[in-house]
Amino acid sequence: MKKLIAMLLCIIFIASFGANAFAATDKVAIEFFHQKPENVELYNTLIAKFMEENPDIEVNITLAETTTTTLISRIAAGNIPDLVSVYPMSASYRNMMREGIYEEITDTEMLDRVNPSVIERCLVDGKIYCIPMTMNAYGLYYNVDVFEELGLEIPATMDEMWEVCDKLVAAGYQPFSFPDKKTTRISQMFDRSLIGCIDHDFYTKCDELYAGNYDASTDPNLRLYAETILKLREYGNPDSLGYDDEPAYEEFTSGKSVMYIDGSWAVTTFEKMNPELNFDCTAIPVVTTEDFWTAGTVDTAFAISAEASPEKKEACTKLLKFLLREDIAQEFCDGDKNPNLIKGVQYNVEQLKKINGFIDAGQFGPSLASIWTQDLRNNINVAVQALILDKDVDTFLTDFNDILKEYYEPQE
Repeated sequence: MKKLIAMLLCIIFIASFGANAFAATDKVAIEFFHQKPENVELYNTLIAKFMEENPDIEVNITLAETTTTTLISRIAAGNIPDLVSVYPMSASYRNMMREGIYEEITDTEMLDRVNPSVIERCLVDGKIYCIPMTMNAYGLYYNVDVFEELGLEIPATMDEMWEVCDKLVAAGYQPFSFPDKKTTRISQMFDRSLIGCIDHDFYTKCDELYAGNYDASTDPNLRLYAETILKLREYGNPDSLGYDDEPAYEEFTSGKSVMYIDGSWAVTTFEKMNPELNFDCTAIPVVTTEDFWTAGTVDTAFAISAEASPEKKEACTKLLKFLLREDIAQEFCDGDKNPNLIKGVQYNVEQLKKINGFIDAGQFGPSLASIWTQDLRNNINVAVQALILDKDVDTFLTDFNDILKEYYEPQE
């Protein structure tokens, strides 16, 4: 009898273990790969809500260590995340789409939730591979209280900017903080300011250089731009090349520095670091152009890996539909702060009203990342950091011209 009972208990244990093992593997696990360190808490919150509503799906969140570079390494290793945040106006990502890295979703009804004019900008050979959710724009952040305290006017030109900086220094303030150790920020600041403040149509200059009809090293506007980059650093944090995001952000949010040049995504970080900070944002003062412009790109978009299994693709689609749902899209917009592209979502970020005004007025250009590959941008990052370190404008202009010659290819 004891042997029989032992056998029955063993059978029950095995049956129970087998059932639990089956239940444990019954979930579909997907990797959600994003590139937004400022949105870690937001994504954690939204994904937790999604898994609560979809207990049959497990979502593992991954934050890229280095924007784009991390993803390119993953793709090269054949380890493509299931659901990926992409930048569909960037040349590097458009090339990935042409190569079949991401699932084509041209006819999905999910696209009906998105601003149609932006969908057109994301077309690659007439096809769509991602769901765009937000745009970004670049601008000049400033401490409103300090500007009011000193009676400062918002500078419209760089000459006016130098006057503001001199008054700030005289009052004991550090005008700027720069995170020049961060290559991503170097790239963003350089290509967006080039379009916004120097030449709204530098895309054409790149094509002319490729055809042998333009020499960037002799362009007087680019020389003035390089000199402006250096002069801005004279009013910034010493050893800016040793500063990553956090210490530079800390100087601005603590009031040590009064101005900061960054994208619309920075609003979330500033508010988290100092909820009491009274700040606003406008376009960067012009250098050689006549009017205020801002530049940017699609900031948040998601694509599904073409290599994911059918079950994983279905789970990724469920997650995308969840993010597009009006209540969740509104929560995402409120947390992300960037100009939103989803229909039915209310956008009320006070600090970005001026920037949105420029976008609405057509004073907006796509970032040069839309035509510059990652290799080209990586090399420019090195050249700009060398300029900041050595202050050699002639060498920088020669290097910039050589980099464009070697890496630039006209868009199809």
